[in-house]
Amino acid sequence: MTRPSDWGVRTKTPKEVTDKVENIVRKALEERFKGQLVFDPIIVMPSIDHCGDEYLHIYVVVDGDYKLLDPGWTLELPRLILEQVDEGEVPGIPDDSFIPKSEWEEDQWEEYIRELAS
Repeated sequence: MTRPSDWGVRTKTPKEVTDKVENIVRKALEERFKGQLVFDPIIVMPSIDHCGDEYLHIYVVVDGDYKLLDPGWTLELPRLILEQVDEGEVPGIPDDSFIPKSEWEEDQWEEYIRELAS
């Protein structure tokens, strides 16, 4: 997967931070769902909102019964991330998208993510 910087989008979040957030998300999902669902890939992308502020958007591809996702729990994922990083380490409030594996076509989503990042 390419990064926004590959497309000319200027973000300041280092890869070490996006990797750390990916690991936090993966661990939280594994602990919560205990093998009932498979989450792969998990893509943490530094993004720029409409005001020009940076934030992290997390794309999670879900393989399994999508109905098992608990919206109350998934809404708490940004808070769980922020609790496990140093203050100011992650820009803004992370946002997430859960995508059913049946709708995941890497080339299609890569183009979609590229559009969001531009």
